[in-house]
Amino acid sequence: MNSKVYLRGILPIVLSCFLFLEPAFSQTKVTVQGIVKDEQGGVLPGASVTVQGSKQGTVADEKGAFSLSVETGQTLLINYLGYQPKTYAVTKTENITISLEPQENTMNTVVVIGYGTQKKSSVTGSVAKLSNDNLNQIPVSRADQALAGKLAGVQIQTTDATAGAAPVIKIRGAASITAGTNPLIVIDGYPVPTDLSAVDMNNVESIEVLKDAASAAIYGSRGANGVILITTKSGKNGKTVVGLNTAAGFKDVYRRLDFPTLSQWADHVKSVNNGNLSPEIIAAQQYDVPLDPQDIVFRKGAFQNLQANVSGGSDNVKYYVSGEAVFDKGVIVTNDYKRYGGQANVDITPNKKWKIGISLTPSYTVQQTPNYKIHDLLRSFATWLPLYATESISQATGLPVGNLVHQRAFDPAANTRYKGINLSATANNNGYANLYGIDNTTYTVKTLANANVQYNFTEALSLKVSGGAFINNSRNEFFQKSWATRDPFLQGSAVAQASTRGTLANTQTIDVLNENILNYTKSFGKHDLNVIAGFTAQSTKISSSNSAATNFATDDIPTLNAGTLSSLSSTEERSALASVLFRANYAYDNKYLLSVGSRWDGSSRFGQDNRWGYFPSASLGWRVSNEGFYPKEAFVNDLKIRASYGATGNNNIGNYRAFANVNTVGAILGDATSLGFNSSFYDNPNLGWERSFSFNAGADLAFMKNRFTLTVDAYRSTTKDLLFFLPINTITGSNGVWTNVGEVENQGLEIELGAKIIDQENFKWSVSANGATNKNKVKALGNSNSIIGVGDPKRPNYFLAQVGQPLVQFYGYEYDSDIEVGGNFWPTNVHSDRVIARDINNDGVVNDLDRVVLGQPTPKFTWGLTSNLKYKDFDLSFVFQGAQGASVFNADPNYYETQFSATGTSAYLSLPANLQAKTKYKTESRYAIEDASFIALRNLNVGYTLNAKWLSAIKASNLRVYVSTANLWYKFAKGYSSYNPEGVNEYTDDPLKNGYQRGSAPVTRNITFGINANF
Repeated sequence: MNSKVYLRGILPIVLSCFLFLEPAFSQTKVTVQGIVKDEQGGVLPGASVTVQGSKQGTVADEKGAFSLSVETGQTLLINYLGYQPKTYAVTKTENITISLEPQENTMNTVVVIGYGTQKKSSVTGSVAKLSNDNLNQIPVSRADQALAGKLAGVQIQTTDATAGAAPVIKIRGAASITAGTNPLIVIDGYPVPTDLSAVDMNNVESIEVLKDAASAAIYGSRGANGVILITTKSGKNGKTVVGLNTAAGFKDVYRRLDFPTLSQWADHVKSVNNGNLSPEIIAAQQYDVPLDPQDIVFRKGAFQNLQANVSGGSDNVKYYVSGEAVFDKGVIVTNDYKRYGGQANVDITPNKKWKIGISLTPSYTVQQTPNYKIHDLLRSFATWLPLYATESISQATGLPVGNLVHQRAFDPAANTRYKGINLSATANNNGYANLYGIDNTTYTVKTLANANVQYNFTEALSLKVSGGAFINNSRNEFFQKSWATRDPFLQGSAVAQASTRGTLANTQTIDVLNENILNYTKSFGKHDLNVIAGFTAQSTKISSSNSAATNFATDDIPTLNAGTLSSLSSTEERSALASVLFRANYAYDNKYLLSVGSRWDGSSRFGQDNRWGYFPSASLGWRVSNEGFYPKEAFVNDLKIRASYGATGNNNIGNYRAFANVNTVGAILGDATSLGFNSSFYDNPNLGWERSFSFNAGADLAFMKNRFTLTVDAYRSTTKDLLFFLPINTITGSNGVWTNVGEVENQGLEIELGAKIIDQENFKWSVSANGATNKNKVKALGNSNSIIGVGDPKRPNYFLAQVGQPLVQFYGYEYDSDIEVGGNFWPTNVHSDRVIARDINNDGVVNDLDRVVLGQPTPKFTWGLTSNLKYKDFDLSFVFQGAQGASVFNADPNYYETQFSATGTSAYLSLPANLQAKTKYKTESRYAIEDASFIALRNLNVGYTLNAKWLSAIKASNLRVYVSTANLWYKFAKGYSSYNPEGVNEYTDDPLKNGYQRGSAPVTRNITFGINANF
């Protein structure tokens, strides 16, 4: 038996031996036998079972079983450390099962801190813990999507709302310019080089986030952007428990935009054009079949998952094995996501000296995504044209009846059969052809395997050696059919067949890790000491191959051998990381807490003269409430203050950046052209670590006897020696050099509040809330004071990084007024793609000198609110999430309003010369800047748990049915005009151009019905 369990149970056993000697005066005695279990059906050996109001009691044995002789009418009180107490009224002799629920918001919660665990009451860094109470019931296909709104300072941004797409995760803001801002993901102790797509939330036990440098420094070179620790479920001592989790539901587009019909546009033109219609509208009316493009592009989606697991074990072997399948049918046609996966965790303890752990997480995903973004799909339709050609359209254009209708068919320059006025508003392909005529599917196989052996030299000293591998094989297949050509009159022809194209891209990642950790834990007197020291080595190999073909013989055979091979390439790259780590946690009298740590990392990605980085950390804590002078009955019954300082690093710049890379180039020598090589960037043997130095001050409070908890953290983090590509004049023969220049600062405040508002046996209500602010500032940019980035060169937009200002700001012209389109009024919904900009310096022209800051993409405040209510067998929970103060550079209106028609683009030419000099593209002005704030009811969950009578009838230990929704209510900011304010989907790999949105997938409303059961 576990020694801690034994110690918890020995006192009640001794007491019960004396209590049974007392005489009994009750005339009605009954015997109650039972088993104490946790919420998952695992047994709880050592649980205390006492008679309320007396000294009589016992403890559960190693199988969680107990037997107690009591009087009818008495009440049993069942307790277990870390779980909420439960009472049971005795009425007769019977066998019962008591299920305890985890204790929430207690300072005794155990958190994972990296290479170990620690009680929350002893943690001196900023660590947030999220237990998987009902995260697996949120109707999303990825584990990371379920975290939205749950943790202060952790921003989960749904930049791409298509099925299976990964959200963007930022912890305490962006700390880098070109070295990436994604946090490190650690699954069961293994730092994986990808995201959370392989993890099923049903298999997750808890999630911890290391936010400050003192906590994340143990991961050294990769902890600059924070660390997310995933702990999967493991088996528990007791009989085998079979679990079943299944859910199915549907989803739909939350918001639809208004695309005016031809008749609506005609009414508008009459109102502004003296009751007259333009010739184009009159011509189009003979073909008018109203069409909403959204009816073609969007559909009702569906969601389904099924997970089954088996767990159990004995003192020597514990196991947890599961398998799952997820099917996510997106709201955009041809967008589908499927995942099949599993989890196997086995813990073997043959004796007190040895402990063996084996973990396996395989997954297989199939993700089909549209090749075009929403704006390209929607703007290619005309609201006055049907999807397929009618008889009248066929006679006018020559398109066969039933053929897809392309707007270009109504352009005399593109279609000699059409003799009428030009009605085409775009040369873009028909959106239906772009959706159904192109297949873009990615197949991914991931396997995370890890094994460890721990040898206990003594009760205090142990050595844990682990080895594992992460293997990721990805294959993307792309094929464009002949009828998906832009020219409607080439369908089925030899020319169209030549336009067919296909690609095949394979990528394989093999990551191997070895860790050797020595752990010393000892308590002597009032002193508690935990020391770890270790060595780790990780090696990564990435191989890729790409091939392409054109001129396929038929649309029915998409494999590349059916076409003419046009290109072939392959690459291979390797990287390695070696680390030495150390951490010591010390506590005196459970009052004074100290933690110091160090990590030395050597990375192959840096120059030969600067490969090793040193990342120290230190943190202090004081449990004020444990002092003798602290009032025992104080309102704040538990108070801890803490402070930390530490360094973390970032090496996420790709491989070989410290070495001169060469590309093949052509050179003309006389009359001949020869191949040669040109340096893409120079080598830099001194290229080294990007380092972040972070200070964190915080306090953890519990008051009113732990019914309320409060955590407050204030931080300031400075990232120095930014990994930055410094461009140089190409006359030197190279584009630039990678170097360490610049400095960025993040500072903010985080608050987490928990409350047990009602805590009765039949009625419980708890609430947790979190809020965070983050202010980002550029401190230095090398020899420059500012950097102006340019987005889309066709419709330019500008981003500004300036010393003393936020890392990214939108930059451009102040909007003054619209440009009225002349009497043409065509096509429907047309506006000029330019506006009249404001002359800031009043020099009579609008030029670069008139550009100003227009906004910034980082929220000033993010927050979340979670409520859990339970009344008898019914429960209700919800999560609100919000972000305020951010702006988005929204290019969508420019596409939907102008459609790039000649009328819209040339309208400014009719202006007087003095106004023409003040015109700028909409995308260059404040016109394109919109408020990205939002409030969302991220999840609403209503459930019913069957009572003991029904459970006994179906031989189940637990069964709950529920209905869950996602984004049931979503509040957009006033003035936001598109589908998803979080949908920042352009330049996502460039932090200096953050905040640009173009054709983002829409927010969806999901409704799911599910069952959780244990047998």
